[in-house]
Amino acid sequence: MSDSLANKNLTLLKRLHPSLYTIIAPAKVSLSYEPIISKSGALSLSHRDSMGVKKQVYSLYDPIAEASRHLESLEIEKFTNFIVLGFGLGHQVTELIKKTSSRSNIYIFEKDPELIALAIREIDLSNILNHSRVKLFVDVKTHSLVSLLETIQTDFSLNEYRVISQKSLVDFNREYYGSLKTEIEAIFKKSEINLKTQVIHSKQYCKNIFSNLTRFLDSPGIIQLKEGLPDIPVVICSAGPSLDKNIQLLKSSRNKFFLAAVGTALKPLLRNGIRPDVVFSIDPDALTINCFDLSKDIDDYWLIFNSSVPELIPQLFPKCRLAFDSEYYLAKWFKKYSEDKGGLGDIFSVAHAAVRFAQFLACSPIITIGQDLSFNRQQLHARNTFYCDGLMDKVCKLKPYSYWEDKKFKVFGENLSPSQNLYGVNTVSTHAMESYNDMFAKSFNNSQSVINATEGGVPIKGVQNLTLREAIYSYCHEPVTQQIDSLFERVEQKKECFQSLDLATSEQVNQLQDIAATLNILKDKYLEPGKTTSQEKHAFIDEMRNLYQIILTNSETALIIQGYEFAGFSNWYRSNNKILGDKERSLDSDLLEEEFKRDHDFLVLLIDAVDELMIRFKEIIPA
Repeated sequence: MSDSLANKNLTLLKRLHPSLYTIIAPAKVSLSYEPIISKSGALSLSHRDSMGVKKQVYSLYDPIAEASRHLESLEIEKFTNFIVLGFGLGHQVTELIKKTSSRSNIYIFEKDPELIALAIREIDLSNILNHSRVKLFVDVKTHSLVSLLETIQTDFSLNEYRVISQKSLVDFNREYYGSLKTEIEAIFKKSEINLKTQVIHSKQYCKNIFSNLTRFLDSPGIIQLKEGLPDIPVVICSAGPSLDKNIQLLKSSRNKFFLAAVGTALKPLLRNGIRPDVVFSIDPDALTINCFDLSKDIDDYWLIFNSSVPELIPQLFPKCRLAFDSEYYLAKWFKKYSEDKGGLGDIFSVAHAAVRFAQFLACSPIITIGQDLSFNRQQLHARNTFYCDGLMDKVCKLKPYSYWEDKKFKVFGENLSPSQNLYGVNTVSTHAMESYNDMFAKSFNNSQSVINATEGGVPIKGVQNLTLREAIYSYCHEPVTQQIDSLFERVEQKKECFQSLDLATSEQVNQLQDIAATLNILKDKYLEPGKTTSQEKHAFIDEMRNLYQIILTNSETALIIQGYEFAGFSNWYRSNNKILGDKERSLDSDLLEEEFKRDHDFLVLLIDAVDELMIRFKEIIPA
């Protein structure tokens, strides 16, 4: 060990990673690990467990070559981002840095601070500590991972990532690294689902938010009801296939709980003579309109909605609707210049919104039904939902209901995954529903008891399972109609004018007009037929680079455009990341054509996006 080497590493650690320094500097050098000089001259490592059994962590012949071969077997050249489980002496990370782009994000997780302390004293780690995109975390708890990974979730989800395990170190702490890997994969799976949703729906989100603006601003916010039903039992009704088993049980004790329904469960409830207190709508797809009866205005239960829904839905509830703020950027922009309606945080499904609202009201216990998160045979929804009604409309003698059910089931294809239901019987779920299950489990906290009375589907981790009959008998004892009526009597209908919103909207139109003018100049200059020389392409790429900087000077406008054209921005980001990586690796391929195509396609998308946004913003400026 060299004191100068240790001091060099610790100085770097203190300057560049001060929080990590406070953990490592006082740590003792591990006695469980023994550094050994390998035959190649590189430092190897062995480990002695509590029983005195000694095992090699690295090769005694050439640990550097061993690390390099392992990385090559993982085809790391196909990935931009990496999660490394187990640091050891850092050989694997050092080789990874050599073989990847400087743009690669490398997040390292090591359980043992004493092992890091050993590496600090034995190995020159300057190439690791100086790397701006390398992050080293020591003995982190799984609950802290969301905040640690927050800034790189989008990058990891768009450009993919590879998990690299230092097998021997992981084997020594299987439970720790196993739970860490599971949680990391769950976080990025959620991020991937969110990104796919935005890619598919971003334009519809924007269009709905603009179309709903006046109606949304005129609607009372859920903020008026905060903590309005403390310790009142709530039943949250989703539309999974198990709902057919117990929906009638709601009738007998209907006045003893607050009933919140997701939109899809509304028709099954009403057809069974059960009126909910509130129904939730958050999805932008016009298909969700089929959840509602369009023949009349509704005033005997309340709509809880955000501004992303089709405009026809809040129109159906002229007197009984409550708005909540969306996390979508355009909606947050309007909130900034108007008022706070009250939020439910980052929600991933309409059922999750209902759960968050129950928590917002301080209801307890929260009883969920119809939350299967899986198929029952090939059935995904309860009877009387518009999904099932739609299949029934197609039934004929040669193509019975089972034929259409099977056809719909097969659409899920590779997204299907095996699972086990509450009764230990094999069933099938989807990757998305598995992620929803995990996120549901994290949504429930110890302050409010939660009972899963679904009577089917897959269990939700950490949530007590009861039949609906048991849950009602145990928790729903007294009528709560008076408390619910009092809750909604608190709602104040009011209309306000927001001068700050009018001013901000006008400014936004000016910003978009300036960008549109530049876009059209570039279009006329470079996208006309015949503009194909290398010199012209280089000039176009340079001017597009300047355009990006112009757009970024106003972060609000940039985020609004990105939110509308999310798919285009995602494709540009992937393409740009690949091009920059190829340039750094000095590949022989000519990248001019790739760069030109990247910017050409993006310019076309930007022109359409900015034109559409200008039209929408102009429509809401007061005459």
